[in-house]
Amino acid sequence: MTSLPAVHADDEWSPLRAVIVGRAGRSCFPSASKRMIEATMPSEHAHRFQPKSPFPENLTAKAEAELDRFAAILEKEGVKVYRPTDIDWLARASRGSVAHERSSSDTPILDELAHDPRVRVVRRPEYAFADTLDDNEGKWAINNSRPAFDTADFMRFGRTLIDQYSHVTNQAGVDYVRQHLPPGYTIEMLDVNDPHAMHIDATILPLREGLLVYHPHKVTEEALRRHTVLAEWDLRAYPFTPEGRDEPPLYMTSPWLCLNALVLDGKRVVVEAGDERTAGWFEELGMECIRCPF
Repeated sequence: MTSLPAVHADDEWSPLRAVIVGRAGRSCFPSASKRMIEATMPSEHAHRFQPKSPFPENLTAKAEAELDRFAAILEKEGVKVYRPTDIDWLARASRGSVAHERSSSDTPILDELAHDPRVRVVRRPEYAFADTLDDNEGKWAINNSRPAFDTADFMRFGRTLIDQYSHVTNQAGVDYVRQHLPPGYTIEMLDVNDPHAMHIDATILPLREGLLVYHPHKVTEEALRRHTVLAEWDLRAYPFTPEGRDEPPLYMTSPWLCLNALVLDGKRVVVEAGDERTAGWFEELGMECIRCPF
């Protein structure tokens, strides 16, 4: 029997064997064009998204502790956890490096790794990627002048990848990924109603093969069933309105982050420890919830 390669994944629910859990370090708010920040980030925090703008130290320290606890929980559940060495993101920013969410730049597809080349601008002259990509006129904050994609805009359903257009993924980027997929794999575009679209993982969440939960304000059951791979699935709209919070502030997200959960094997799912309403609903759907303060 031929053994599988070290990296092998083509769906969101098969048993998770190994994972990289990052570090908070001295994390910084990402910086981007004014249009991009206004289109994707909460308006009350938009002023924070500047170069070399660190998160409050007390929050970073708490985040580091929560990441350690998260890694310990995963190891207890039988997942191999890899951790980078300590990273000082503020120091890297001061040297001209770019802070970037790894989950947004890399995703395994079968035994290949889809990698967004934009993350390679580290220590590269600003003119190397002249900002022809910025768009102040159209629907999205980027145009189609060159490929751009965020791998968090993709979901894997076997040989079908479901994707969305967004402020960080354009048609050229979709075409680029499509050209590099293994034979027999396809990309289908989901019709999403979200003027702030960036990342699909708080819009749809497959809990196991045949069961998907979704954000009913952003996508409809009809739109989901247009995709053959989902036509016979049990599709459940999230039945509650998520509650906001003040501490810690939702600098970059909305309360709908409750749908961004980590499925370990189609039976177990890691959920926020304080979100009993979501955990209870997942349990009604037959999932075992592993509560993690995060």
